[in-house]
Amino acid sequence: MAVSPTYPGVYVQEVPSGVRTIVGVPTSITLFIGRTKLGPMNAPTRLTNYTDFARAFGEDNTVSDMPRYVKLFFLNGGTDCYVTRIAKGALASAVTLQNEASTDALVLTAKNEGNLGDFIRAAVSYAGQYPEVTFNLELFRWQTDATGRKTKIAAESWKNLSMDPSSSTYAPTFLTQKSALVNAAEPAVPIAVGNGFSLSGRPIPDDGSESGFRAAWQAALGNGAEARGKFQISVDGSRYVEVNLASPTVIDTTDTAVLPGGTLASIKTDLGALIATRIGNALAAAGISFVAPAVDVTFETGPTPVGGAGGSTLLKIASRNGGEIRIISSTDIGNDLAKGSVETGPVALHGLMLGEVNGGTEVGAHSLRRPAPTGISLKANDLVAVNAFADLLQADINQITLDENDTSTPPNLVPANIALNLETTGNLTARMWTDAADLTSFRGVREKLGLIRDAVNNYQAGNSSKFFWRAELWGSRLAFIKQGGDDTQLTTSFATATTDLNGGTNSFTVNSRFYSLGPAGTAGLQGGGIAGFDGTEPGAAEYDAAYGVVDSNVDLFNLLVLPPDNGPSATPLEQLWPNASIFCQQRRAFLIMDCPDAWSTTQKATTGVDALRVGLVKDFSAIYFPRLNTVENGLTVTVGAAGAMAGLYARIDGTRGVWKAPAGTEADVRSVSGVDLRMSDAENGQINPVGVNALRIFPDGVVSWGARTMAGSDVFASEYKYIPIRRLALFIEESLYRGLKWAVFEPNDKPLWTQIRLNAGVFMNGLFRKGAFQGATPAEAYFVKVDAETTTQADRNLGIVNIWVGFAPLKPAEFVILYLQQIAGQLET
Repeated sequence: MAVSPTYPGVYVQEVPSGVRTIVGVPTSITLFIGRTKLGPMNAPTRLTNYTDFARAFGEDNTVSDMPRYVKLFFLNGGTDCYVTRIAKGALASAVTLQNEASTDALVLTAKNEGNLGDFIRAAVSYAGQYPEVTFNLELFRWQTDATGRKTKIAAESWKNLSMDPSSSTYAPTFLTQKSALVNAAEPAVPIAVGNGFSLSGRPIPDDGSESGFRAAWQAALGNGAEARGKFQISVDGSRYVEVNLASPTVIDTTDTAVLPGGTLASIKTDLGALIATRIGNALAAAGISFVAPAVDVTFETGPTPVGGAGGSTLLKIASRNGGEIRIISSTDIGNDLAKGSVETGPVALHGLMLGEVNGGTEVGAHSLRRPAPTGISLKANDLVAVNAFADLLQADINQITLDENDTSTPPNLVPANIALNLETTGNLTARMWTDAADLTSFRGVREKLGLIRDAVNNYQAGNSSKFFWRAELWGSRLAFIKQGGDDTQLTTSFATATTDLNGGTNSFTVNSRFYSLGPAGTAGLQGGGIAGFDGTEPGAAEYDAAYGVVDSNVDLFNLLVLPPDNGPSATPLEQLWPNASIFCQQRRAFLIMDCPDAWSTTQKATTGVDALRVGLVKDFSAIYFPRLNTVENGLTVTVGAAGAMAGLYARIDGTRGVWKAPAGTEADVRSVSGVDLRMSDAENGQINPVGVNALRIFPDGVVSWGARTMAGSDVFASEYKYIPIRRLALFIEESLYRGLKWAVFEPNDKPLWTQIRLNAGVFMNGLFRKGAFQGATPAEAYFVKVDAETTTQADRNLGIVNIWVGFAPLKPAEFVILYLQQIAGQLET
C-alpha cells in the first residue's frame, strides 16, 4: 500500500521484488513397506541410518528380507528412508495392573504389535517425596541370548506418575506419549476418586474416657504460654497457608464451654469441627476460594501405647472435595505443631508429626487408583494394617526370614534367617510405636522399619552370591524387592521368630516380582494378560491400506521398494506391483522391482517380463535381473536388488544428479559378493531391448548395466523409455508443484504471469547450468511459457492459469559405437 505523506520529510517503504525461490525437492527418499518382527504397525517411521532401523524394527530376517534391503540401501549410498511395518491380524500384548485391593487400576498395552511384547515387564514402586500419592514405573524387555541368559533391554524409568487426570504426569497420557514400550489407559470401570488426607504420625494416648481424651489432647496442643498450634497447609492444590490453632484464642479442650462434649464421640466431633473452622478461616483470610467446609477433621484409632493399656488417637485432616492435603512445618519453629521433636534451649517441644516430611502419612485422593507396588510392602495407607504392625512388641521382631533365589528341585539353599535388633532403649516390652511415651523420638515406627531395612541390606551385602533381596523404605512403607528368580508369583517365606508379618497381621501387600505383559500376566495383582501376535503374511489388502496411511502421513518420498515376505503363504510380489505402481504415479514416485525367483535364466526373463507389465504403470517402474549374493555369518544369501538399487540411485543423485542414469561403471553395487547368474554380452543383449535391466560382474565389481523403465521395450517407443528422464520429469514436477503454491489466489493477470515466468525460469536455468538438459543455450534446453496465449480469458474466468514448461532431456549413451578405419599412406604418382 502506498504511503500517505502527512508531514515534510523522507518516507521509506519496502517493495516486494516478486522473486520467490523455487527449491528442488529431494530425489531419493525411499519408502520400504513389509513385515518385521519389531516396530510400530502401519506407522511410517523416518530413518537416516541402519542403526536406527535395527533399534526400531530389529534385524530378524525370518519374516521378510526387510532388514537386508534397508541395510543394502544405506550401504550403497542411501541417506533417508521411511519404513512401514505391516502384517495381517497382528495383536499387541497387554496386562491389567491391579491396586492393593485387587481392583483393576491401569492397563498396559505394548506399543507395537507382536509376540515380543510378551517379554515386556513392569515394576512399580512408591519411592518418592509423597509415597502415598504418586508411583514410579520401571519398564524393560527381556532378551534371551544363545546361552539362555536373560538381559534387560530398552529399559525406561518413569518417576512420580499420578492417576490424577489433571496432573502433568497422569500415567495413561504420560506413558502413552513418552514410553517407547507401552501405551497406558485406565480400565473400562475406573476406580472412584477418594478424598486425600494427612494423618499425624504421633499417637496421643486415649484411655476411652472423655476426661482422658480432653487431658491428652490439651497436653498435645499446649496451653497458655506453652500453646503451640502453627503449621502450614495446602488444600486441594492451593498455596500453603499458615494456620494457628492458638489464635485468636487458645483451644482449651478441658473447657466445657468451648467443647460441651457429653460423650467421647461428641467431643471428638466438636474438636474436629473447631480445628476445621480454624483451617477454613485461614484459607479465607488468604483469599483462597473453596467449597465450605474445606476439610474434615477426625480422630482416628491409633496403635496401642507402651504397656498395652488403653489406646491412642491420630489427627486426620481430609479434603471434602476430592483433592489433596499437604502439611509442612510452620516457619515459627518454637510454636510448630507439625514437627516431630525439636530442642529449643532447655525445653523440648514436641509436635504431632503432621505431613509426610515430619513423619506423618499423606494419602492422595487418587492413591487407591494406583497399581500396587511389585514385591512385598507394608500397606502404609491402610490404618488397620499399620496399627496391627505397630502393635507388635519389638522383642517379637528379632529375626526375619526371606526365601533364597533358588529354583532348583529340591532347593540347594535354605532360607536366610536375618537377625534384627529393633530395641534401642533396652525396654524389650516396648511396642513398635514408642512416641506415646518416649517423646524424645520423632520418627516413630519409621525408625524401626529403617532398622529392618538396614539389616536386610547388610545381610545382602555379605551374601550377594546367594541372597537376592533388597529392602527399601518408602515413607512408612517397608518394601522387599527381589533381585532374581521367577517374574511371576513370589515365594512368600516371610516371617519373624515369633510373628508371621504377612499372614499374622495381613499388613503387607504380596505381589509378583514384575508385572508381565502377555499370557504370564496372571500372578499376583495383575490380570487380563493378552498374548501378542506377530500376525501372518500381509496380502494385497494390507499393502493397499499401507498406501493410504503413507498418503496421509508422509509428505514426500521418491522411491518405493517392497521387500519380499518370507512366509510360506506370502503374496507373490508380481500381484502387488500393479497397485504399487499406481500409488507411485499418484505420488510422483518411482517403483523399483525385483525379478521373480522363477527367472533363473535370461530366456525366462525375456519371455516373462511381458506378464509383469499387465496392470503396471510401466514408465513409473523398473526391474533388475538377476538377484544379488551377500555373505551373512559365513554363508551366501541371495537377495533381491531393489534395496541396493535404491541406495545406488541416491548415491548417483548426490554425485551426478537425478538426470544421470544410475548405471555404468561408476554405478557399482556395494557390500555384495556377486550375482546368482553371470551373463554374457549376448545374454545381456536379450534382456535389454525388452526393458529388463542387467546386473553384471565386471572388473569394477557388480555393476548396474541397464537404465530402462518398464516402458523401455524398444517396441513401445515411449518418451519415458529411460529411468533418468522419468525421474528428472518427476523432480521438476514436484519442485514446481511445491514452489508455485504461492500463486494460488493471486490476481490472475500479467503481473502474476511475469512472476511465474521469472521464478520458474530461474529454477529451470539452474538445472541447465548444472547440465541437466540438452542444448548449448537456455533457449535450446528449456522454456517456460505463461501468458495470454496459454491462459485465455475463458481460463481466467474459471480461475485457471496455465503454465507450460518444456525441457530437452539428456538421454543415456546406451550404445557407444566405435568406428575404426585405417588411413592409407600417400601414394606418389
